[in-house]
Amino acid sequence: MALTEVKRGEDAAISLFERIARHPLAQAERLAEAMQVRSVGAGEAIFHQDEPHPYVYVIERGLVKLTYLRANGEEWIKSFAIEGRFFASLSALVPAGRASFSAIAVEESRLEKIPFVTLQALADTDLGWSRMIRSALMMLAERKERRERQFLTLDPEERYRALLVEEPEVVARVPQKDLAGYLGITPVGLSRIAKRVRGEADTRLNPG
Repeated sequence: MALTEVKRGEDAAISLFERIARHPLAQAERLAEAMQVRSVGAGEAIFHQDEPHPYVYVIERGLVKLTYLRANGEEWIKSFAIEGRFFASLSALVPAGRASFSAIAVEESRLEKIPFVTLQALADTDLGWSRMIRSALMMLAERKERRERQFLTLDPEERYRALLVEEPEVVARVPQKDLAGYLGITPVGLSRIAKRVRGEADTRLNPG
């Protein structure tokens, strides 16, 4: 089943962008008019690596994984996004750019799809939108930097423990195969780590 247009929801994008900006944004109706609301089933692609796709997505409901496809066909998961978050391939937002990764729904999801050209036009005429976009880009850069640091400086168990603290809902909802891929280990290795961490938690709760 391909992406299909459905009835617009509560404009989660506007609410999210105003939270990022920390104040109401002018001309929000222009964003609402340009926005498409989409639903996609679990396992379906929202967009593919290497295709032109100059859009920003905000998740109303669901869970999405962002993945790189290696030359041998293997998948490398860069991150996950859940309700109330946004994602985009920055390389696809520049003129003649293409997506550097694919976006795949892990769960049945409902998304708001926003043309980046609309955000640019708002930023060109309103300082509030310009500052919001700058803050949003900084958030994406910080996420990427934190992911790189953890992958390069922490072992798999440390990465799993960090994810439990930072993203407990993601750990609870993502299939073990995908979670293992994100952490850079096998599903068997993840099972052993999770069992050890649960055992430590049980010991703390029931000492002696």
